[in-house]
Amino acid sequence: MPQVLGSLQNIEIDITNVGTTGFKNLVCLRTSSVNTTMDATTEQTNCGVLTSPSEPQMSLDFDAICEVAPSVSQISYEDLLACAANKTLVMVRVQSPVRTGSSAGADYYHRFSGYITDITWNQATTEFINFSGTIQSTGAIDVDPA
Repeated sequence: MPQVLGSLQNIEIDITNVGTTGFKNLVCLRTSSVNTTMDATTEQTNCGVLTSPSEPQMSLDFDAICEVAPSVSQISYEDLLACAANKTLVMVRVQSPVRTGSSAGADYYHRFSGYITDITWNQATTEFINFSGTIQSTGAIDVDPA
């Protein structure tokens, strides 16, 4: 079974929250993870243990390198910092890694709207300046790859 290199997978963010033409790649992405969580309530009854899950939530954790002159098709640290400061709702999508050629861009494994809940500037004298952050979902999430 073929694997997909992480370097081929982009994280796309739309800071205009339009959802069609506003998506841009997160600049110089180093690592990312999409996390899906849900709380569950359990109760002991004479019928056994009953479990009730909450609505699922997603979050995107990312780490990227700052770019001096990001292209117009890239989301930069400055863009995300402004969204965090202004409490701007953004849209996130992650392309299905198995789609290539003419079907690339048609399917997404993860799609959600959310807020930047954490953004951190990191610098060391021997490394490139980088930034990391988290976008937390709000509302419904979409995991349909079709």
